[in-house]
Amino acid sequence: MTLKYILVFIVLCVNVNCKSTYKICVPVQHLKACEDMLEVPTKSKAILECIPARDRVECLNYVQQRQADLVPVDPEDMYVASNIPNQDFVLFQEYRTDEEPDAEFRYEAVIVVHKDLPINSLDQLKGLKSCHTGVNRNVGYKIPLTMLMKRSVFPKMTDREISPKENELRAFSTFFKQSCIVGKWSPDPKTNAVWKSEYSQLCALCEHPDKCDYPDNFSGYEGALRCLAHNGGEVAFTKVIFVRKFFGLPVGTTPATPSTENPDQFAYLCVDGSKKPIRDKPCSWAARPWQGLLGHNDVLASLTPLREKIKQLAEAGKTERPEWFEKVLGLSEKIHHVADNIPIKPMDYLNKANYTEVIERGHGPPEPVVRLCVTSSVALAKCRAMSVFAFSRDIRPRLDCVQEASDEACLKSVQDNGSDLAGVDALKVATADKMYGLHPVFHEVYENKQPKYAVAVVKKGSNINNVDDLKGKRSCHSSYNTFSGLAAPLYYLISKNKISNDQCIKNFGEFFSGSCVPGIDKPENNPTGMDVSRLKQQCSGASSGVACLEDGRADVAFVSSAGLKDLSADEYELLCLNRENGGRDKLSNYPICNVMMAPSRTWVSAKDFLSDVSIAFTPLSLAELLETKTDLFNIYGEFLKNNNVIFNNEAKGLATTEKLDFDKFKNVHDVMNACGVKV
Repeated sequence: MTLKYILVFIVLCVNVNCKSTYKICVPVQHLKACEDMLEVPTKSKAILECIPARDRVECLNYVQQRQADLVPVDPEDMYVASNIPNQDFVLFQEYRTDEEPDAEFRYEAVIVVHKDLPINSLDQLKGLKSCHTGVNRNVGYKIPLTMLMKRSVFPKMTDREISPKENELRAFSTFFKQSCIVGKWSPDPKTNAVWKSEYSQLCALCEHPDKCDYPDNFSGYEGALRCLAHNGGEVAFTKVIFVRKFFGLPVGTTPATPSTENPDQFAYLCVDGSKKPIRDKPCSWAARPWQGLLGHNDVLASLTPLREKIKQLAEAGKTERPEWFEKVLGLSEKIHHVADNIPIKPMDYLNKANYTEVIERGHGPPEPVVRLCVTSSVALAKCRAMSVFAFSRDIRPRLDCVQEASDEACLKSVQDNGSDLAGVDALKVATADKMYGLHPVFHEVYENKQPKYAVAVVKKGSNINNVDDLKGKRSCHSSYNTFSGLAAPLYYLISKNKISNDQCIKNFGEFFSGSCVPGIDKPENNPTGMDVSRLKQQCSGASSGVACLEDGRADVAFVSSAGLKDLSADEYELLCLNRENGGRDKLSNYPICNVMMAPSRTWVSAKDFLSDVSIAFTPLSLAELLETKTDLFNIYGEFLKNNNVIFNNEAKGLATTEKLDFDKFKNVHDVMNACGVKV
C-alpha cells in the first residue's frame, strides 16, 4: 500500500468511526461474568474488553484516566463522577423500560390529594395527614423533604443537639398531623426504637403502627395511594407511573386496566398550589433520571459501533438475563431498553431532572459534619471518596476528613475537638480511654457479623482438653505485638492463676516447654534484655502461629479467628479455654469456643454515642448500604494498591459497641503494661 492510500485510509477511518475496541470497566468480582459476555455473538464488529477495578468508584477514575472507556452508572454515580477533578464524562446511552421507552426520566415525583381538599398552596399541607413510600426513599421522603424545606412554614432542621436524621423526623412529625413513613430510621436498633417511640405519629397511618416497617400495606408507591384512599390520608407522595396503574389508566405502551379506584375523586397538587385532574398530564416537581452508560469525551468520536454493540447485547440477554446482564451492563428485568440520547454531561443531566437539588439537600447552616481523622495520604484520599459517595446516597451528616501524623496525634485531635472520630487497633482502645478520655463508638465486624476472637488451635487427636493440659506443652503464637498471639494467652494464664504476674514474661516462658513468639527478642520489645530464649525456642524461619503447628513444632497455636479460614476442619480443632471445663469444638464455632474476644478495630470519640448518634450515623449507614453492594464501593478492600486503609481488608461491616465488654480490654491493657508488654 502506497503512502497516498495509507493517508486516505486513515482519513476515511476517522470519518466513519473506525475505533473497534472499547474498554468496559467492571468491578473485579464480576470479571468472570464480563468475560462470559464477550463470548456472546452479535452482528456488531465492535469489540469489548473487560477492565477490572476494585468497584464502580474506581471504575469512574479509570474512565477519567483513559484506562477504560465506559462504565454503567446510576444517577448517584453521575453525581460522584461530576465531583472528580478534571473529568470530562458524558452520558451517551440511557437504560429505559419497554413500558416507557420514550419517557424523559425513570420516574416523576408527584403529590396526590383528594379532589375537594380545600388547599391552594403548599404551605397548607401543614397539619394534614400524609402518606409516604418509606424513609429515605426518593419520591416519598427525599424529594418532598427537599421541596418542603423551601417553605417558611416548614420547621427548621438546625438543632445541633440531635442528629440530622432526627432533625428530619422531628420536622416531618411537627409539620404533618399524622403520617406513614415505614422503614429503618437508624442503623442502630436501639436508636431506631427510641425514635419510633418519640415520633410515633409518623407511624400512625401505617397498617402496623407499632412495627412501622416493611412489609406494610400502606407503604411503597401504591401503598401510599392506598393510605390516601382508604386509611385517612389527605396527601400522598408517590410517582406518576403508579398513580396511573392504581387508577387503571394507561401507562406508556401498557393499555388501561380495570380498577376499583375512581381517579375523578383525586387530583395532582402542583408546586404553585393549583390542582390537575389525575387523567391529565401530571405536574411533576422533581424526577429521577434513568441509569445509563458513562464514558469519557473521546468516545464521542466513535459512538455508533459502541451503541449498537450495547443494544445487541441487551437484546441477547433480556430473556434469560445471565449474570453479566445485570452485574456488568447494569440492566435488569424491568430496565433493559437501551436508548441513544444526545451526549450530555452528567451534572447537566441531573440538573435537567432537578435531581442535583435532591442529592445536595442540606439541613440549614451551619451544616453538620463528622470529622474522621486519618494518618496517611492514601487514607485521606479514601476518606474523601467515601465522603462524596455517602453524600450522593443521602447519608448525613457529611463526612469530613482530617489528616494527622500518627494514631496518637489523631487521638489528641479528637480530645482537642480537632476531629470527631479516630480508629484504633487492639488494646489501643484502652489507651484512648485512659490517656485521652475517649469513648468507643463503633467497631468492625467480620465473618457472620462477628468480632474477632483470640483462639487456641490444636490438632485433632491431641490430648489437650483444658488449661492444665497446656502445662509443659509446646506453644506457637502470632507475633509479639498481636492481641491474639501474646496478650490474650498471657492475660488468660494470669487471670486463671496459672502463672503469677510477677516477672510474667519469664513465667509465661516457663509454663510451656518451648514456644515461638516472633518479635519478642527485638530490642524495642525487650528493652531490659531479659532472657526470652524459651519463647524463641520453637521458631524456625518466618513461620509462626498455625504454620508452626502445621510443621509439628508446637502442640497448640494461639492466633486470631480471622486466620482460621485457611485451615482444614478435618485436621484441626479449637481448644475452648473460655469454658469452665474446657473441651474442644470445630473451627467454625470460634464465637463460643475461644480464649477471649479480641478488640476489633474500633473508632473512638470524645462524645458519648448514647447522647450523640450523629457521630456514628454516617459510617454505620454507609456500611449498611454497602453490606451487599461492595461492587458499588468496596470500603473494606485494598485502596490504591494499599491494604487495610481506614478499615481492615477482612472486615465485613460496622456495628455499635454497646454489647462489647470494653472494661475487660482495659484490664488486659493494665496487665500487659505491668508485664512490660508493649500494647
